[in-house]
Amino acid sequence: MRTPLLLLLLTSTFLHAAENERAVTSRINAAKVFLNGAQVARSATTTLSAGRSTLVFTGLSEALDPMSIQVTGKGGYTILSVNHRINYLTESPKKGEIEDLRTRIQKLEHDWNLENGLQQVWVNEEQLLLKNSAVGGQQSGLTAAQLQAVNDYVRERMKAVKAGWLAQEEKKQSLHEEVEKLRQQLGGLQAQAPRPTSEVVVELDSPAEVSAAFTLGYFVHGAGWTPAYDLRARAVGQPIELLMKARVVNNTGEDWTRVDLSLSSGNPTQGGVMPELQAWVLDRPMPLETVAFEGRTAKAEAMRAGAPPTVADGDVRLDEMQAITTVNNTVVYRTTTVEFAVEAPFSVPSDGQPHTVGVRTHSIPATYQHYCTPKLDPDAFLYARTTGWEDLNLLPGPANVFFEGTFVGQSQLDLSRPQDTLAISLGRDKGVVVERVRRKGSDDRSVIGGKRTVTRGWDITVRNTKGTAVDLELRDQMPLSPRSEVEVKLDDAGGATVDDRTGRLTWRLTLEPKATRKLGFVYSVKHPKDQPVVVE
Repeated sequence: MRTPLLLLLLTSTFLHAAENERAVTSRINAAKVFLNGAQVARSATTTLSAGRSTLVFTGLSEALDPMSIQVTGKGGYTILSVNHRINYLTESPKKGEIEDLRTRIQKLEHDWNLENGLQQVWVNEEQLLLKNSAVGGQQSGLTAAQLQAVNDYVRERMKAVKAGWLAQEEKKQSLHEEVEKLRQQLGGLQAQAPRPTSEVVVELDSPAEVSAAFTLGYFVHGAGWTPAYDLRARAVGQPIELLMKARVVNNTGEDWTRVDLSLSSGNPTQGGVMPELQAWVLDRPMPLETVAFEGRTAKAEAMRAGAPPTVADGDVRLDEMQAITTVNNTVVYRTTTVEFAVEAPFSVPSDGQPHTVGVRTHSIPATYQHYCTPKLDPDAFLYARTTGWEDLNLLPGPANVFFEGTFVGQSQLDLSRPQDTLAISLGRDKGVVVERVRRKGSDDRSVIGGKRTVTRGWDITVRNTKGTAVDLELRDQMPLSPRSEVEVKLDDAGGATVDDRTGRLTWRLTLEPKATRKLGFVYSVKHPKDQPVVVE
């Protein structure tokens, strides 16, 4: 008798607790999205009766972190406890949409069957007309006029039958296409398994009946954002317009509808800890014999038990030793982040797809310069060089480049290296024509003693066909000696700046509109006759 009585008392207690719980509907009004994860803020209002009461905030994301839950409120009451639980009985949030799709599909299938039946009626009439026409043609008692009248009747009815059959076929095809679309949509929704939801249970105490306003905040996984940019250069000499965008992904199970959206460069899932170096003491490793034991080794068992590892037989790497000896010694430091606020309310459905939102627009001063390496590519490339971007708190990401209203291509905004100038390629400029040809008479080959000398010369012609002046940096190169017995000499630099370490030759020119410049250089290579070298 004791066991049934105890179960009865427990069941009564649980039912009583459930009866005292009151579900509260809350609304998401703000979301701070990190590079991985998001901080969600909800608000709710209700009326509390005097005494103790229990409120349940329902319909929350299953992916929320219970340790991050914060509940605050305004009113004459006291919050006694805040707890978290999972509700596995919650129906799919897409249930209504799924039922609506099923109803629409059933109706369209009914309409298709109806049209198919009407089409069969036309087919039966056609067969009947053909039979009657054959019988009429076999009757010898019909006059020519009567036979003509029969033929005319059959012809007109066949026209109507064919037109009716074709109309039904077109309706069936249209219904089939619409049904297939709905079935694909239904399949996509059914593939999303119903998610359990989180619930936050708040126990309160109020001395009297009061109106209460609550703010519920928590961190949730399944969200994040990545930066992207649009770089627009309207014309040479004008600043570059930089539009920073964010691709926000929400796969939390909660739709963010017209919320105050902000973007943070932080990543709470990564942690803000920095390791501290500990004293590194060299010691002679203790030898351990390797003995097989249930698929493991004695050395692994010793390491598992906390014994110092050994490198006597090379089985344990040095990085594994360091990881084992320093993993428990850390010092926590808080990291700093940059936060971007989206001015207007924004909606991000929980569909796992990236949604683009504009963040900031900047006007950056820029200088424009052409570059050309005719040995590799005869085309000149226009680059914009910007400074001051390091004060804009930008993050690395892809950039769509536009010049004079035309899409040029996609680049990568690489901010990982410390640099004060950012170069942005604006594509090829056909208005600057560069030609590189071998100089005539520069293919001399002479042999003196055991040495052979090869001379090469190149002529470069640059033409500016544009109506504005152009600053051009032209690049070429001379070979470098692979060994001491091979001598390379630059006979004529042609006014270029020479980098002896890399062999690069650089000309910096300012070409006036419609101007032409001729440049060139000559080098010679002396090498042993029995050790040939390949020159350009």
